[in-house]
Order: sequence, then C-alpha cells, then structure tokens
Amino acid sequence: MRRPLLLTAFALSSCVQPLLPPQQTPPSQPPVVAEPVPAPLAPTYPSWEQVAAQAPAPVATTSASFGWQLDAPAESQPLHGDATLHTLSVSKNSDSVDLQFVYFDSRNHGLKIIDQPDDGAGAGQITTCMRRAGAIAGVNGGFFTPQFTPMGLMIAEGNPTGTWQSNKLLTGAVVVRHSPQLLWNAEVRESRSARDLIQAGPRLVDSGKPVASLERSKHVPRTFIATDGSHRWIFGLARHTSLGELAEILATPDLLPAFRVHRALNLDGGRSSAIYYRTADGREHSDPGWSTVRNYLGIVPR
Repeated sequence: MRRPLLLTAFALSSCVQPLLPPQQTPPSQPPVVAEPVPAPLAPTYPSWEQVAAQAPAPVATTSASFGWQLDAPAESQPLHGDATLHTLSVSKNSDSVDLQFVYFDSRNHGLKIIDQPDDGAGAGQITTCMRRAGAIAGVNGGFFTPQFTPMGLMIAEGNPTGTWQSNKLLTGAVVVRHSPQLLWNAEVRESRSARDLIQAGPRLVDSGKPVASLERSKHVPRTFIATDGSHRWIFGLARHTSLGELAEILATPDLLPAFRVHRALNLDGGRSSAIYYRTADGREHSDPGWSTVRNYLGIVPR
C-alpha cells in the first residue's frame, strides 16, 4: 500500500499551483483638465491662396446664375501702391447699375474710420477729411441720427462715440485692430481693443451667397464694403439699385475684376453716398453726394 499512496501524493502535488503575489494596482492619476480655449473674436478666414485653390474653375456663363452681365469691360485706374479704382456697368433685363469701387490689399494699406462731427460742413468735406487723414481713397461710412450722432457704435482712432446696437438694420461692423475685419454682430464680442469700428448694415453677402429677403423696391445710390475673406478688400458705390440686386451683383462670380466676394456689408447710402480717390500721379477726384455725413472710411498706406 505504500507505493500507491506515494503515487497519489505526487499526483495531488502536481495539481497545486504556486501562489503568485497579487498584482499591484497603479496609483490613480488625477484627471487632466484642459485649459479653456477662448472663443475666437472672428471666424477663421481662409487665406487668399486657399480661396483660390478651392474656387471652382471659371465657366463661360457664370454671370447667368443671377442674370447680371457686364455691359463692357471694366475700366481700371491705378491709385497709390497696389490700390486700384474700377468702374463698370452691369445689367439684367432692362435694369442697369453703375459701380465704382476701390480695390486694396490690407497687407499694404490700413483702413480707418474718419470722424466728421460738424453737421454744417457740407458734402464736400470728404476731400478735406481724406487729405487730413492722408487717405488715398474713401467713402461715406455709417448711419447717423437727426441729431447728427452715429447710429450705433463708432470708434475713430480709439475714441468711442455712441453705443452698440443690434437691430434689423445694424447687423454687422467693420472692426480694425491691426488689420480690418468684416464681422457680424454675434462675432463682435469685444470692442474695447478696436482702434476703429463702425456699425452698419444690412448684410449683403455671406459666404459668397446673397443674403435672402433683402428689399428690391427702392432703387437709390448705395455704398458698400466687401472682402474676399482674407486680405483683399473693395469699397465703393452702386448707383440706383436695390439692396437685393446689389447683393446679387456682388455675389455673381467673375463679374468684378479679379475679385470674389466672401462677405459684403451695406453702408449708409442715398443722398449720403460719396467717394473720393487720389490717382498714382497725385490728382484728386471726388463725388461728394448731397448730404453732410458723420463719418467716412478711408484707405491709408501702411
């Protein structure tokens, strides 16, 4: 009986596994809390190179999307630096609109709000204001009240006048820190750091498309400002058109010389519409309009 007992003991011992030390649980680490990222003041605009790379190839009948067509090739005149004055006429059915606008690159030129507080200065004050500011071109700016105060907030060279307003008319703003930005109301979260700012509206073009539901019955002179979403800008006049028609014209691809509008904002118009420019040879030209206005937008070489 001794041999079976030994065999049984050996078999049982082979089934027993040695005890392993318990696994050590690593000490828990405190959760990593990410630093809050401040909301951007403005949307991230693509660079002009990205805009050009993503742009669809030109089509011969691109202007047919809204029906507007050039009546003749645009006339262009060089201003100081790389700024250029463009004059053109477009038509749709029996409607014709004349446009005169200045192109500039914000890397080479600054944009500033020029205050004009004298309610008896007269419409011709645009030339005096542009000379004083050293501007090579300018247009009338924002709306103003019967008391000749800015409608909404205006900041000219760091000096604020008026208060911020948000309504159906004042839906956007031109904001200048180092470079200009064309922002919608919800994007203007901080105005104290702006060197220049002016409220205006309504919005005409957003993301390259005309804003819907703009009025089409009032055909008067209009003043506007637009950007390609990067460093290329235009501002100028459109004579005798409605807001809806102006939005379509600005959003029509290949209608404006070498420029595609990403955003556009309406400025004060009608009797206030005025433009000034100085050609590369130093000659001054102005179409001052009919009304004394409270402020102007001016292009100033950097």
